[in-house]
Amino acid sequence: MEIKKETVCEDTLYILREYYHLNTEPLFSVLADDCVWLSIGNLLVSGAEAIKAQFKNGFIMPPFELEEPSFRQIETGSGGQLMVLGEYTLYASEQAKIICTVKQRGTFCYRQENEGYRLYHMHVSNEYNELVGDEIFPVQVSRQTYQYVQRLLRESGKSNNRRLAVKENGSVSFIEMSMIQCIQALERESVLHLVNEKRQVQTSIKELEAELPSCFYRLHRSYFVNCNYVAKIERYKLTLITGEELPIPKMRYMQIRNDITEMIQRKRKKGG
Repeated sequence: MEIKKETVCEDTLYILREYYHLNTEPLFSVLADDCVWLSIGNLLVSGAEAIKAQFKNGFIMPPFELEEPSFRQIETGSGGQLMVLGEYTLYASEQAKIICTVKQRGTFCYRQENEGYRLYHMHVSNEYNELVGDEIFPVQVSRQTYQYVQRLLRESGKSNNRRLAVKENGSVSFIEMSMIQCIQALERESVLHLVNEKRQVQTSIKELEAELPSCFYRLHRSYFVNCNYVAKIERYKLTLITGEELPIPKMRYMQIRNDITEMIQRKRKKGG
């Protein structure tokens, strides 16, 4: 691949998109022999051969779609050097079988060599910290993910457009079930935690229970959770993909952890 001064931002974006599609060829083709790579997870690798060796056993990450790119060239004061600063958001590809999003920033430095411009420094960092600890499965949590979740659920075509009928302000409303993260009991009423809002309805959680699909699990008397939104389970709380936390009864922690894990794994095996 050839890096051109006039299109260095577009060229860098192409390299990154291909990398996150698990294709390293464009990146490898422009590495300087002494390239330094700094990345997330305290990664520091020096030299083109050492960078290539990181991928000798393939990728450990799922494929991502790179969206919302903002790339600009930084003046270096040298005609033989180019610098690009970029920001973008990564969304896990549907092939990844997980819901995952993260915002990243990167700096990419090129210098003129005999073969053309070569990448001699790249530094990539995450805007949001990654989850660590005893996750059920690895995902990134961002409070700005609800639009992505909406799109993923709608594109999957697996929600069957089921709607929940609830009493709200003297009338009957119909709520798309795939948009409900969890349901909270509030005396004889309920609070629906949707991906982008909360709605208090005049229907009890007991009345709603009979209408809920199998992806909903009763944490305790006050909460039902949609397992499609579960990101992490630990003592003694459950974290949704939007970052919201729900309490787990201490005496039922292991049972709840095992039940939800089994539900998630069963869904994966079905390709859902």
